[in-house]
Amino acid sequence: MKKNRGFTLVELMIVVAIIGILASIAYPSYTHYVRKAECSDGVDSLLSLAGFMEEYYMNNDTYANAAVPNASSPEGYYALSITQQTAFEYSLQAVPVDTTQKTLALNSLGQKTESGGTSGTAVSCW
Repeated sequence: MKKNRGFTLVELMIVVAIIGILASIAYPSYTHYVRKAECSDGVDSLLSLAGFMEEYYMNNDTYANAAVPNASSPEGYYALSITQQTAFEYSLQAVPVDTTQKTLALNSLGQKTESGGTSGTAVSCW
């Protein structure tokens, strides 16, 4: 007579515990990288918009009356706007759709700032 062998309940519970420990270590790291990817969408969009503003200035000798060609970032994580606009300077802003992320800003001098966001979950984008 052949005896059936299998896993005991204790062995299965040990495997479940190990998987739980690995998941609890990996998940925060995963969410951090997801937030960084969202940041890169905002940063890239602001830099592209700054390039558009410089091109507009080159063609018109002013930043005044320039309009945002696309009001949202390519991935849709940020809404883009021109917050200040004169003949010789501008300020751009990328407001996140996810309010836990930080709002990004860039001006004509290349100064980069970020504000807001939920502490502990928002990552530094610049």
